[in-house]
Amino acid sequence: MRRQAEIGATSWVGLLVLLAVGCSTGTSPQPDMPTPSASRQDAPGSAHTACPDTAPVSTSSVPAAVRNFDKKLAWYGVDGLWVAKPRLLDSAGEREEGYRTKYASVTLDDQGRVTDQEGAPRVDVERLDGSGSVRGSTGGFATAEGGRQWWPTVIEFPEPGCWKVTETLGSAEVHFTVHVAAR
Repeated sequence: MRRQAEIGATSWVGLLVLLAVGCSTGTSPQPDMPTPSASRQDAPGSAHTACPDTAPVSTSSVPAAVRNFDKKLAWYGVDGLWVAKPRLLDSAGEREEGYRTKYASVTLDDQGRVTDQEGAPRVDVERLDGSGSVRGSTGGFATAEGGRQWWPTVIEFPEPGCWKVTETLGSAEVHFTVHVAAR
C-alpha cells in the first residue's frame, strides 16, 4: 500500500513537471493550453477557469542578464527573447475606456547579454474567448540607472476577456495568456 502511494505521488510530480515544461514558452508550436498567472486578480473566491494564466519560466531557467534586470519579476522567455509577466494597470490617471498593461521585454545576444541589435520584438494579441485582435507596441530601447536595458512594451486591450499574447523576435516566440477582468 505504501509503495502504491509513493508511485502515485511520483506520478503526480512527473505530471506537474511535464505540464510546467509543456506550457512554458518555446520556438516550437505550443498547444493553447496555458496554466497558472499573468493578470489582474479577480474578486476573492472567483475563478477564471475559461482563461487559465500561463506559468512563468522557473527562476533557475531565466538567464542571468534577465534575472539581474529585476529579481522580483517573473518571466516568460526562450533563447534571446524574455518578457516580464505583465500586470494590468490601475485605471486611475489613465483614459477611461479600455484596459492597459505595460511591461519589459528584454532581448539577448548569443552570449546572453542584453542587446538591441535585432530590433524590437513584435507583439500580437488575439482574443481566445471571442473575436478580436490588437497589436501591442514597444517603445525605444530604454536604459535606466544601473545599466538596465529593455524594450518598454504596452498592450491596450479593448475589452475584458481571455487574450493570448505572442511576442516574436526572429525565430523566437513567447506565448502567454492574460485574463482581463471587467472593472
